[in-house]
Amino acid sequence: PYGKGLAQRALISARDGGWLEPHALCVVEESADAKFAAPEGFEEIDRRKYGIAEIVFLKLADEHKA
Repeated sequence: PYGKGLAQRALISARDGGWLEPHALCVVEESADAKFAAPEGFEEIDRRKYGIAEIVFLKLADEHKA
């Protein structure tokens, strides 16, 4: 669901749980109005808007890699 902050929580859980490989690509789809911000430990690679949706491409920052 858009606008619920679930993407941030999912990314934090994946990071803290050690579920991400060092070169994993994370992709978030969110409402463009939600103004998604990557949580600490993630680097934004690209951001694209498609109508009311926004797609954000992220990777785990170097200091958080296993």
